Amino acid sequence: MLFVSLGALYAQDATTSTQEDKPSSFVPEAGDFSGAVLFGRGSFLSDGNLWVPSSAGSNSSTSQNPWAVQGHAPYNYTTDPNYNSVSNIVGAEMRYFATSNIAVKLSGGAIIRNTPSQPNIPGLTDGPNNAVWIPAYQAVVADNQADINVNLGGEYHFTTKYNRLSPYAGLTVPFYYGRRSLYDPTINDDVAPTDPGYIVDVGVRHAELVGFGVQAVAGVDYYLMEGFYFGFEIKPVSYQYARLEQFPAPGLPSLQSNNTTFSFFSQTFLKIGFRF
Repeated sequence: MLFVSLGALYAQDATTSTQEDKPSSFVPEAGDFSGAVLFGRGSFLSDGNLWVPSSAGSNSSTSQNPWAVQGHAPYNYTTDPNYNSVSNIVGAEMRYFATSNIAVKLSGGAIIRNTPSQPNIPGLTDGPNNAVWIPAYQAVVADNQADINVNLGGEYHFTTKYNRLSPYAGLTVPFYYGRRSLYDPTINDDVAPTDPGYIVDVGVRHAELVGFGVQAVAGVDYYLMEGFYFGFEIKPVSYQYARLEQFPAPGLPSLQSNNTTFSFFSQTFLKIGFRF
């Protein structure tokens, strides 16, 4: 459907003029802005709550798993040889053309979620047949998440004999931030008479991820009509560093780990954009 729509736009634009297009009709000029939607693989380093330490309540006598901080290391989800999808919208970018050949680019995205906690309320039953009862209200676990990626870079657009084609190359500096925070306010007293009650969490536990890098960028924009283009971009060389800290509870030391990722001719994107 995408390619049929783009072909129809091109055909409509081609029938509006019988004269050869001027080069300046399509390629960017100094002072122009462009904006595009990016399709491909996501640009966030973190994923899910995989790195948040387990709760203190895991160490209770009724639990099978002791309280622990797992030895997770940050994983670069932006670079993967499989599971890339052209139908996945991963963000947006803006460009400003300082000259007809040099552009400054800003791209990225952010996802922020916040779930406040609610304490649990014990239930009450009376008699063997539960003649009088009050239901138990379970706690709501606080779950706060943040994923941010920002990419700042520059591009040089080459002049070609094709007035609709605008190939370019440049550099991009990415910054990544991810955070997962969990807090379970449950106070559990529904245990055996010989066992004491326990609290699930002694405080907020979270994992925090920070990453940055430098990437070479190469791509091409093809203008189907004035102000409307379809593009393809790849990163021939990319270096990314990520640092993860896991905090099991307030006042306890964190577990730190890091990861470096080199990739070559990866992280491909398709673009649909407008120039104005």
